[in-house]
Amino acid sequence: MDNDRDLLLISVFTFFTVGLWITFELLKTSRTTTVSQSTQQIVVPLTAKIDVDTLTAMVNRKVF
Repeated sequence: MDNDRDLLLISVFTFFTVGLWITFELLKTSRTTTVSQSTQQIVVPLTAKIDVDTLTAMVNRKVF
């Protein structure tokens, strides 16, 4: 019976420790991670504008 209690305590403390470890690592990562200027320039949002003239030219092309 005493062996079961020891196993339960070890399990609870291990779960608590791992939970705190993950929490602190997430907090540290969220505060220290930054995006470089070159990456911000590369990652720009796409526009939803469709070039109708180009599509018309592609449709009207003749394939031999």
